[in-house]
Formats: sequence, C-alpha cells, structure tokens
Amino acid sequence: METAKEAAEETADKTLEELEAENEKLRRELELMKEKTIKERIYDHVHVSVRTMDIFIGVMVVLFVVVVVMGMLNK
Repeated sequence: METAKEAAEETADKTLEELEAENEKLRRELELMKEKTIKERIYDHVHVSVRTMDIFIGVMVVLFVVVVVMGMLNK
C-alpha cells in the first residue's frame, strides 16, 4: 500500500511539462518498436552479440534437421 502512495506522490510532484515530455518519449519509443523486425526486437532483449545469436540459431536449425532425418530413417 505504501508503494501506491509513493507513486501517487511522485506523480503529483511532476509538472505537466515533465509528463508531456515523458509521454512524447514513450510515443517515439513505440514508433521505433513498430518499425523493428522480430529479429531486431529479440536481439534487443537478449544481451549477447548478434554473431553469437546467429550461430546459436544456426546450430538449432541443424539439430532440428538431424532429428527430422533420424526420425524418417527409423520409421
């Protein structure tokens, strides 16, 4: 309950200009998110290099193909 009171006090302390600036910043961020591809959004959340992520994805695809081929041979 105290955190809600603290949040209300913080909001009351902000001026209208600060709230408008924060709102504009969030709008710009939303527009950027709409423009990004799924791959770019995933890379933004995972904190590894793009090269490492690409290698990982490639290895997973190869393993998937191997599993499918093995399943077909064992039928």
